[in-house]
Amino acid sequence: MPLVSVITPTQAHNATHVRALWRSLERQVLAPGWEWEWLVQEDGTQPAVRESLPDDPRIHYDALGVQLGGAATRNTALARARGDLIAGMDHDDYYQPGGLAMLVEPLADDPAVAWSCARIEWRNPDGTTWVKPDVYPPGRIEPGSIAETFVRSNDFPFPAAITTYRRLHLIAHGGWPAVARSTDAALLAAFATRWRGVWVDRVAATYRRWPAQHTVQPADIAIRDLPHVRGAIAQRLAAEHTLARQVSSTSPGTTSRSSARRPARDTV
Repeated sequence: MPLVSVITPTQAHNATHVRALWRSLERQVLAPGWEWEWLVQEDGTQPAVRESLPDDPRIHYDALGVQLGGAATRNTALARARGDLIAGMDHDDYYQPGGLAMLVEPLADDPAVAWSCARIEWRNPDGTTWVKPDVYPPGRIEPGSIAETFVRSNDFPFPAAITTYRRLHLIAHGGWPAVARSTDAALLAAFATRWRGVWVDRVAATYRRWPAQHTVQPADIAIRDLPHVRGAIAQRLAAEHTLARQVSSTSPGTTSRSSARRPARDTV
């Protein structure tokens, strides 16, 4: 029976929000034959989230016992995931009704695509909401387009944290990259240069903004602006282009400049 593994990295201070995510998960209905499991991976030296989780066989909790950061925490969960698909979902966000099915169905229906993403609703502390305008029309996204769009506009086109991937492809890719923050965006930008995906023009989840959220703190925002995070996407794209040109110039049937200038040897 096909299975989707929902991966949620978390920390002790997010116990309340994790319960809200669970309430959204237990209401998800997938296409006939599909099931889901929830891998909750707690980062940090003093784990405290387990007691906030219900006793349900679909929940697979594990605590690292050390502080490793978001990328390593996600990859630890990936190593024990059993699903055909891997769905990312942060601990302080939650699915809209039918949201998980929106992300699973494009991959179940089209074996030629390796990832899917959809709209996300931003919910601010004052209760107001906002949905980012679509950058792409619904349907297939060809390889390379996402990173190119980001570098050109300096604005990531998708809410990468809720992206769903084929597990085999994600493992072959190497999982989440070890950047300080925005590891979901760095992953999708790199992954989508290799495999096509699908954009779904419906709201699949809610992104919660709250005062103690790490990613809204000034120091955290500054980290995301450093070259090793935002710059990593542009640097990787430039490296891909350079390597592609090198491969093209040395492929069979292509004459390099040096060989063109080299005089032919006399034969005896």
